[in-house]
Amino acid sequence: MFGSSRFMAPEELEWGARIDERTTVFTMGRTAAVLLSDGTLERRPFRGSDALYDVVRHACHDDREKRYGSMATFFAAWMDAHVSEL
Repeated sequence: MFGSSRFMAPEELEWGARIDERTTVFTMGRTAAVLLSDGTLERRPFRGSDALYDVVRHACHDDREKRYGSMATFFAAWMDAHVSEL
C-alpha cells in the first residue's frame, strides 16, 4: 500500500485484510500523535490533556476491534475529551 508506514494500521500490512472505517480511525489517531507529540504513543511528549491522550491511544490500538468503531464515535470522544479540559 502507498503512504507513510507510521500512519498505517497493522491490517494495512496484511495481504487480504479488511480495510474499513476502523482503519481510518487508526490513521486519524496516528495523525493526532504526530501533530501533538513526537510521533510516538508515549505520554511524556504528548502535548495534550490526559483525556485527549486516552482518545489517541484508543484510536491507535493494534487490535482493530478495540478501536472506535467509526469516525463519528472517534470524533465524539475527541470533542468530549477536549470540552472536559475547558
